[in-house]
Amino acid sequence: MSLPSDHARLLEAVADELAQVRQELDGVETLVGDLTRHAPSQDRPRILTEAQSLDVLIQKVEALSGVLRSLGAGVAPARAVAGVTLTDLAARLS
Repeated sequence: MSLPSDHARLLEAVADELAQVRQELDGVETLVGDLTRHAPSQDRPRILTEAQSLDVLIQKVEALSGVLRSLGAGVAPARAVAGVTLTDLAARLS
Protein backbone atom coordinates (compact mmCIF):
# COMPACT_ATOMS: atom_id res chain seq x y z
CA MET A 1 0.00 0.00 0.00
CA SER A 2 1.51 3.28 -1.06
CA LEU A 3 0.47 6.50 0.63
CA PRO A 4 1.00 10.04 -0.52
CA SER A 5 4.03 11.33 1.36
CA ASP A 6 2.01 13.98 3.21
CA HIS A 7 -0.34 11.27 4.54
CA ALA A 8 2.59 9.15 5.65
CA ARG A 9 4.19 12.15 7.40
CA LEU A 10 0.93 13.01 9.15
CA LEU A 11 0.44 9.45 10.38
CA GLU A 12 4.02 9.36 11.64
CA ALA A 13 3.59 12.72 13.39
CA VAL A 14 0.40 11.57 15.13
CA ALA A 15 2.13 8.31 16.12
CA ASP A 16 4.98 10.35 17.60
CA GLU A 17 2.52 12.50 19.56
CA LEU A 18 0.79 9.41 20.92
CA ALA A 19 4.18 7.97 21.90
CA GLN A 20 4.87 11.19 23.81
CA VAL A 21 1.48 10.97 25.53
CA ARG A 22 2.33 7.41 26.49
CA GLN A 23 5.59 8.55 28.10
CA GLU A 24 3.75 11.26 30.02
CA LEU A 25 1.21 8.71 31.21
CA ASP A 26 4.09 6.75 32.73
CA GLY A 27 4.66 9.73 35.01
CA VAL A 28 0.99 9.82 35.94
CA GLU A 29 1.10 6.10 36.66
CA THR A 30 4.06 6.65 38.99
CA LEU A 31 2.21 9.46 40.73
CA VAL A 32 -0.89 7.31 41.19
CA GLY A 33 1.29 4.57 42.68
CA ASP A 34 2.85 7.03 45.12
CA LEU A 35 -0.56 8.41 46.12
CA THR A 36 -1.94 4.91 46.53
CA ARG A 37 0.77 4.03 49.03
CA HIS A 38 -0.32 7.01 51.16
CA ALA A 39 -4.03 6.25 50.93
CA PRO A 40 -5.82 4.79 53.93
CA SER A 41 -5.34 1.01 53.95
CA GLN A 42 -9.09 0.34 53.66
CA ASP A 43 -9.19 2.34 50.39
CA ARG A 44 -6.14 0.76 48.73
CA PRO A 45 -7.82 -2.29 47.13
CA ARG A 46 -10.42 -0.08 45.43
CA ILE A 47 -7.81 2.46 44.37
CA LEU A 48 -5.53 -0.24 42.96
CA THR A 49 -8.40 -1.71 40.96
CA GLU A 50 -9.29 1.70 39.54
CA ALA A 51 -5.62 2.43 38.83
CA GLN A 52 -5.47 -0.63 36.59
CA SER A 53 -7.64 1.28 34.13
CA LEU A 54 -4.71 3.68 33.73
CA ASP A 55 -2.53 0.77 32.67
CA VAL A 56 -5.13 -0.25 30.07
CA LEU A 57 -5.20 3.35 28.80
CA ILE A 58 -1.41 3.30 28.43
CA GLN A 59 -1.60 0.05 26.47
CA LYS A 60 -4.26 1.50 24.17
CA VAL A 61 -2.23 4.63 23.45
CA GLU A 62 0.81 2.48 22.70
CA ALA A 63 -1.20 0.22 20.40
CA LEU A 64 -2.74 3.14 18.51
CA SER A 65 0.68 4.70 18.05
CA GLY A 66 1.93 1.43 16.59
CA VAL A 67 -1.02 1.14 14.21
CA LEU A 68 -0.52 4.68 12.93
CA ARG A 69 3.21 4.13 12.54
CA SER A 70 2.54 0.96 10.53
CA LEU A 71 -0.03 2.68 8.35
CA GLY A 72 2.43 5.52 7.72
CA ALA A 73 4.99 2.96 6.62
CA GLY A 74 2.53 1.63 4.05
CA VAL A 75 1.38 -1.50 5.87
CA ALA A 76 -2.13 -2.61 4.90
CA PRO A 77 -4.76 -1.68 7.52
CA ALA A 78 -5.71 -5.29 8.35
CA ARG A 79 -2.07 -6.17 8.91
CA ALA A 80 -1.43 -3.02 10.98
CA VAL A 81 -4.35 -3.87 13.27
CA ALA A 82 -3.37 -7.54 13.50
CA GLY A 83 -0.46 -6.57 15.75
CA VAL A 84 -2.78 -5.06 18.37
CA THR A 85 -2.83 -7.35 21.38
CA LEU A 86 -5.79 -5.72 23.10
CA THR A 87 -8.61 -7.83 21.70
CA ASP A 88 -11.40 -5.33 22.20
CA LEU A 89 -9.39 -2.50 20.64
CA ALA A 90 -8.33 -4.69 17.71
CA ALA A 91 -11.95 -5.65 17.09
CA ARG A 92 -13.08 -2.02 17.06
CA LEU A 93 -10.28 -1.04 14.67
CA SER A 94 -11.11 -3.89 12.32
